[in-house]
Amino acid sequence: MPDYKKMYHILFNKITDIIDELEFVQRQTEKLYLAGEEQVIELNILKNKKEDSVSAIPPK
Repeated sequence: MPDYKKMYHILFNKITDIIDELEFVQRQTEKLYLAGEEQVIELNILKNKKEDSVSAIPPK
């Protein structure tokens, strides 16, 4: 009969290790984000341009 208690402990310990590793990586990336320069994103919106998806289809 399988040793379910041992199997549970192995699984629990591995999951705990992985969660710790993910938290560490998250802290690293948060530090990189906070240390980085703020980027400005510029949007160019064309006014009075009519979008017509039908006109993009060539006639048969």
